Amino acid sequence: MIRRNDESGRASRKRPKRPASERARPRSEIKKALEASFRRRFPQDTVDVSDGYKDNLHVLVVSRQFDNMTEQNKQDLLWGIIDATDLTEKEKSLISLVLPLSPAQIK
Repeated sequence: MIRRNDESGRASRKRPKRPASERARPRSEIKKALEASFRRRFPQDTVDVSDGYKDNLHVLVVSRQFDNMTEQNKQDLLWGIIDATDLTEKEKSLISLVLPLSPAQIK
């Protein structure tokens, strides 16, 4: 996009703004968005979104709702929550660990 500078008459280039969905969001905001989504679904349970190795993020949810679920069903549930957020695919790719546990698995 070329724009005329009113004062000097010279042409200057201005980059068009990228849509919000394409702008880089700080990691802290990504973590907050994830935690808020998981807290809505698991309000009384343990939810932890933390820094993982390098730039990755880890998600841990401990809930009795997982007691009789298969590992695949637990993963599908948590990834469904992640996919329902407004995170971009690039932001989602930062998640390297999604760990759903029932309290019995911790004992």
